[in-house]
Amino acid sequence: MKPLETTVEEVLREAIQSEIETRAYYQKMAERAGSEAVRKRMLQLADDELLHRAKMERKYREALKTAPPNPNPVNIDLPPEIRDLDLSRALKLALERERDSESNYRFMAERAQSGTELEALFFELAEIEWKHKTDLQAEYESTITDPEQFFRDF
Repeated sequence: MKPLETTVEEVLREAIQSEIETRAYYQKMAERAGSEAVRKRMLQLADDELLHRAKMERKYREALKTAPPNPNPVNIDLPPEIRDLDLSRALKLALERERDSESNYRFMAERAQSGTELEALFFELAEIEWKHKTDLQAEYESTITDPEQFFRDF
């Protein structure tokens, strides 16, 4: 496998951008909510991403002794079938997004040279996303009464 060619600075910059994009994603989902309760929950998740971003920016400042650069503009387009979201489906979509982030960071950690700062950073980011994912998983599971609901939420 080709060695991983990135830096701590690039990884943290991309992690910050990812938090910004995820916030925008949740805000778009709030616009497509089927009820006020779902809209509020998606906006809460969006606000949580502000905290995650702040943590990543603090980590950037600590690691690199400089302020992070301004983020890139974000434009999130949801597929047209994502509309009138109920809480279960909205949480499932959020859960999938967090799962994808965790998987990406774990994949990158496995590609990083063992014992390096880069490997440790990827594993740390994966653990953060794992926590988000497991919290959403528990919340999602509390909204379904039919085990087959998971498959219908696609």
